[in-house]
Amino acid sequence: MPRKPNETGVPERSGSAAGMEDNLKKAVAEMLVLFLLNEREMYIGEIPEELNRRSGGVFHIVFPYSIIYRMVKFEYIEELKKRIAPDGRRRQYYAITPKGREYLNQLRGLFAQFTAGIHTILSSEGEQYAERYSSAEVCQADDQAADLRRETEMADDPDTVEDGSDFSGRLSGCFI
Repeated sequence: MPRKPNETGVPERSGSAAGMEDNLKKAVAEMLVLFLLNEREMYIGEIPEELNRRSGGVFHIVFPYSIIYRMVKFEYIEELKKRIAPDGRRRQYYAITPKGREYLNQLRGLFAQFTAGIHTILSSEGEQYAERYSSAEVCQADDQAADLRRETEMADDPDTVEDGSDFSGRLSGCFI
C-alpha cells in the first residue's frame, strides 16, 4: 500500500533531510549545552546564541527550556541565584554539576565512538569489504549465519517442528 503524502507542512521525522537534522540536533543538544556550561555559567538566553555563533549558524535551538529543565531534574545542572546579566536585566543562571561533568564526559566518548564508526562506514563505500572477501565467501558467510540463527530460534522454541525447508526468513542478493 503506498504511503500517504505529508500535507501538514511540518517536516517529517524520517524520510527527509529536515527530519534527520531535527533528530541529530535532539541527539546532541544536551551534550552541547553541558559543554557550554562546563566552560562558564550562563542564562538560558545565552545558550542558543552561543551555539549558533560557534556552529557558524548551523546549530539552532529554538526552545532550550525543555533541555535545561530536564537536565536540572537529572541534577546535571543547577540553578544559581539570579543576577544581573551584561544586558542589565536580572537573569536566572545555570551551572554544570559534578554529576553533569561526568555525564558530559560519557556523552563525548560515546559521540566520538559513534561518529568515528559512521565516518568509517561512509568513507569505505564498501571497498574494504569487497576487496577482502569474494562474493561467494560473503554469501556463504551469510548463509551460515542464517542457518545458525534458525537453529538457535528452533532450539529456543519447543513447539517448532523442522519440516526440511531451507527458507531462512531473509532475501539474499547473492548470485554465484
